[in-house]
Amino acid sequence: MAGFDLPYEPIRRRLYTPAELFQGFDPAQPASFAQTADFAIYQHFVAQGRTAPDNPYMGMVQALHDNTITQATNVFKAGRRVAAIMGGHKLARSAPAYRSVAVMARRLTRQGILVCTGGGPGAMEATHLGASLAHSSDSDLAEALAILGTQPTVPALADIVAPSGAIDPDCVAMAHAWFAPAYQVASAIRGPAESLAIPTWHYGHEPTTPFATHTGKYFQNSIREDGLLSLAKQGIIYAEGKAGTIQEIFQDGAQNYYRTFEYFSPMVLFGVQYWTDTYPVVAVLQKLFDPADYAKYVLVTDDVDAAAHFIEQFTPLS
Repeated sequence: MAGFDLPYEPIRRRLYTPAELFQGFDPAQPASFAQTADFAIYQHFVAQGRTAPDNPYMGMVQALHDNTITQATNVFKAGRRVAAIMGGHKLARSAPAYRSVAVMARRLTRQGILVCTGGGPGAMEATHLGASLAHSSDSDLAEALAILGTQPTVPALADIVAPSGAIDPDCVAMAHAWFAPAYQVASAIRGPAESLAIPTWHYGHEPTTPFATHTGKYFQNSIREDGLLSLAKQGIIYAEGKAGTIQEIFQDGAQNYYRTFEYFSPMVLFGVQYWTDTYPVVAVLQKLFDPADYAKYVLVTDDVDAAAHFIEQFTPLS
């Protein structure tokens, strides 16, 4: 764009692909994590003042980019049944719940449902792993989990880019070590089934998953969050998570309460003890919703098949 030195297109006609976002990544070169297009955009975003840049024209360009991402997303999801799986970014790749999420996503994808997430680590990564392996066997999933398990937990990377735009090489090396197994597994999948990631450079220190075939990445997290929830009209499964996931539960609850998007979409709280005792959101939802709506549209379960079936069987406006 004339007058700007931008590492991204302000007006896009398409969603991002893994090949585009991670161009420049080399599994054998730790420094290469900071040489990808995705990282360059994040570094520029931070150096310009993040979502409140001093240069008003930079804010305008970010808004223009985000609007075109919304338009491209609308084109991509048109005519599809879209469901989401939400959950914590710290969910370890070695955790049983990580595998459960992957299995649910694989099943939903096999049923012709497009799954989407916030596009980051943890439960989000597990979702896209499962979706990408929809045409693969249980042994393929087990092999992928074994490779990913060599780097089980996403490291703390909040300081990977300083406000000045300076890069912390130690954080880059840690990010590379964690990302490399996922990149390796994703690159080896032939004909991955489609899935949609909706991440944000607001959380750009968290690596975007390479397992999603299509990525709509935003600068403004508020626009991204609202849009992500509104996409999933087939329903949402909530795996274990903390502040961000709880925010999504209640934001989704408000949309359903007011029928913001035409009708009440199913809500599955996956993890009975977690959502009734550890973070007791179930009690609030029971009080919030009409009893008939709660009985029909909300499921609290530990059963992978029951969770997936609850989403699959939903027919809007039924």
